[in-house]
Amino acid sequence: MTVDVWLVPVRPRPEWLGLLSAPERARAARLAPPAGDVFVASRALQRLWGSCVAGVPAAEVRIDRTCRHCGDPAHGRPRLAGAPSFSVSHTEKWLLLAAAEAGSIGADIEDPATAADPAGLAGVVLSAAEYREFSAADPAERAASLLTAWTRKEAAMKLAGLGLAAAPARVDVRGPLARSDVQGWPEEPVHLRRLEVAGDHVAALATTVPVREVRWRGLAELETPATAGRR
Repeated sequence: MTVDVWLVPVRPRPEWLGLLSAPERARAARLAPPAGDVFVASRALQRLWGSCVAGVPAAEVRIDRTCRHCGDPAHGRPRLAGAPSFSVSHTEKWLLLAAAEAGSIGADIEDPATAADPAGLAGVVLSAAEYREFSAADPAERAASLLTAWTRKEAAMKLAGLGLAAAPARVDVRGPLARSDVQGWPEEPVHLRRLEVAGDHVAALATTVPVREVRWRGLAELETPATAGRR
């Protein structure tokens, strides 16, 4: 299976505000930078992608965020009717969107700053077996090891649509598959793959179909003249 990936730098993009709904623009206005810039970029990029997939104007794309587990309309895994499964993640510097050719997908990207306290974070997010391996590792390698595990867990939890309702310590990502005993975990195997990204950031994919190819796509492919004309 092929996964298409867009990696977009976070910066002010006032030209994208017109793609957001009125409530989204109001929410963006209440957020201080860089949170506001991240929010605008995320919602707009999802609509630009959805426009290309669904063949409708970007501003008319409607992303469903209903949680399939509790019914909350705002915190579920984003979906677009009739479109492939996709996932979005961000740091203060980068926005990542990954779309699967088949099956379901979860994606995560992290800044190394999130692992500034490896020992403290490890005690919260790692399973008992993972923590033993972490403790036995060279101290110089622990931060990178923890960040790798964390992105794999986040990607898998996003695929499952459970978010942090699935306690990270109950998700084991030591091998090629993510495993968990939490209620609502997918019955299909959850395959894991590292995603090589810019700079010192770390990213991962989780999919229900093994990834054979990652295809990096450019923002210009979404901002075509045809797309711009439909706004």
